[in-house]
Amino acid sequence: MKKTYSIGEVSAMLRIGIDAIRFYEKKGLVHPKKDEHSKYRVYTMTNILELLDIIYYRELDMSISDITEIIQSGSKETMKILLNEKKNNALNRIRFEKQLVKKIELIETAYNTIESHHGISIKKFPKTWILAHGNEKDEIMRSQISDFTKEQFVMSCIYSTYHITNNTREDFCITMEQSVMKEFNISWKNCEKLDLGLCIYKVIQLGKEEVPIQEVDEMCLYAKVHGYSYENIIYIHEIPLTAYTDESNYFTEIYLPIKKI
Repeated sequence: MKKTYSIGEVSAMLRIGIDAIRFYEKKGLVHPKKDEHSKYRVYTMTNILELLDIIYYRELDMSISDITEIIQSGSKETMKILLNEKKNNALNRIRFEKQLVKKIELIETAYNTIESHHGISIKKFPKTWILAHGNEKDEIMRSQISDFTKEQFVMSCIYSTYHITNNTREDFCITMEQSVMKEFNISWKNCEKLDLGLCIYKVIQLGKEEVPIQEVDEMCLYAKVHGYSYENIIYIHEIPLTAYTDESNYFTEIYLPIKKI
């Protein structure tokens, strides 16, 4: 006579809840029998194997309907198609998680820069690609970034450009560093390269939409004192340490490109 188990014993053995076992029974995926005397459901090793199959498929993030289709159809082709789909989904999740780690590292670098950098210095601007740009942020949001993928949103940066002499904003840019695009094999059609080279550099706390006139004047003076000719435009990289709406923790990197000789 085959050994049988109670639902509690099966639950403890497989470390799944009793409610979950009953749910799988209702879906027709597990088929216990009733004991003739006690009228309680009893489970055989066959039923335990049915549950192990379900646990395996659920670990692959398969839906109940997918599991039902596999079990009821008995089709190797169906199984192969679903496994391939889940594999691709898993690889995409891994890719995105790696990008989140990279984004965290970039934010940590920004924190360290803000905490350690004081005064004006010379810094090489990272090689960057412009993914979208326009005179107004609303314009960019409305007409250019509606097709951005989740990864492009996560890995992109915002720059504003200002004309020094006129003290007027010229452009908003959504950018991504070339090293990031290369690392994650992110492609973008018709993007413009932004390679400023060496720049006069400063990082300050600054509310959004403001033009740091005094800070820019100090950077221009620094350039003159040290014998540098500079372009008539500054690039401001917005760094929200907490949130875009939190101006008390809103910092910016200011880049004043040095003219190439």
